[in-house]
Amino acid sequence: MMSKQPNIKPLRRPVMLFLVLIGMVALYVLKSEPEQMVGHGWLFAGSAISIFWQEQIIVGGVLAEIALIWFGQWLFDRHPWALFGPQLIFAVTTSVGLEHKMPIVAIGVITVVAIEIINFYARPQKPLISLGILSLLILGAYTAYNGILQAVIVLIAFLFVLFVVVFYSRYYFQQAAQRQQAEDLLAEVQLAYDQVEASTIRTERQRVARELHDTLTQGLAGTVMQLEAAESFLQNGQVDRGTQVVHDATGIARDTLRQSRLTLSDLRATTEQSLQPRLELLADAFKKNYHLETTLRLHYVPDFSDAQLTQITRIVSEAMMNVVKHTDTLQVVINGNTQDSVFTLSVIDFGSGLPLKSKSGHFGVTGMHERAAMLDGALTVVGTPGEGTTVTLTMPTVKKEQLHDQSVDR
Repeated sequence: MMSKQPNIKPLRRPVMLFLVLIGMVALYVLKSEPEQMVGHGWLFAGSAISIFWQEQIIVGGVLAEIALIWFGQWLFDRHPWALFGPQLIFAVTTSVGLEHKMPIVAIGVITVVAIEIINFYARPQKPLISLGILSLLILGAYTAYNGILQAVIVLIAFLFVLFVVVFYSRYYFQQAAQRQQAEDLLAEVQLAYDQVEASTIRTERQRVARELHDTLTQGLAGTVMQLEAAESFLQNGQVDRGTQVVHDATGIARDTLRQSRLTLSDLRATTEQSLQPRLELLADAFKKNYHLETTLRLHYVPDFSDAQLTQITRIVSEAMMNVVKHTDTLQVVINGNTQDSVFTLSVIDFGSGLPLKSKSGHFGVTGMHERAAMLDGALTVVGTPGEGTTVTLTMPTVKKEQLHDQSVDR
């Protein structure tokens, strides 16, 4: 006969409380007036045991039942009869030994055994049938002592108690199963979240590696090449050319340092949860590296995801870098606002107003357009000669955790 391993522990306390209630009812009935307990069966209903010792039997039996329930799983794992045997013996002996064959304790014990069978066996039909046969035998003995009328009353009471307790037990374990399913689902969601987080960390590490390669590694490589050339010129007595190459190498090193600072600022910005502090970090980096003053005016910025904030910040960074590279102005204004579910962000400079072009090997306007497409938005560049250039990003305010890759994150 197959058995299952339910989580029986949470059910122990309510069952113990039920047994305590049964014991209290049995003690009350035992102390009732003898006239209220006189049976009308075929056999003598008296008991040779004093009322005092009958009370001790009830109290001791209930305590023993509680101990059996507490260690029920352990006893059942050794042998089912180690759990059920003592309980059934207690039910039978109390039915025979108590005054007027009082069935209250038997009703409680048999109900508890039925609950245990339902929850310990995967197929409880046969054990329940055996328990039902034993219950009928006990009921038959009670009928012989107290008559058919009282037996019918006891049977009705027994069936009612059994129905209520078994229904509660079934309902409880259904709730427990649903709770377990919810916990399993939560565990699966947590696992999926951990996998996404790990994937995000790997992606971020790859991005950091590419950023360092594009800035620090290439810059140092160019500096080394320039210094090697300068050394060769100096060894050949070409001091002027060697000095010029050293000067060029110094310029490359300074540019590399600026780019490295911007990269570090970008990495710091990715830890911020809103657009305002990210752009403030970016503005601070451009001020320290290129003396570019930035006026930041953001109003009603939507709750964007980290992926969206990263792409927006990089568009602004590229626009500001183009200001540094292609204009002579030191003033930039960044305006941001939301209207009719559309977020608009503009980077305005006051330079010559020449249109920006994408340069080979660098992220120019083409890269910014690709990033805007990832955000389901659009990018416009408007240059007015003598007045400056405005780079404008428009995008929906919908929060998106995942963005479609347009091969710009390199």
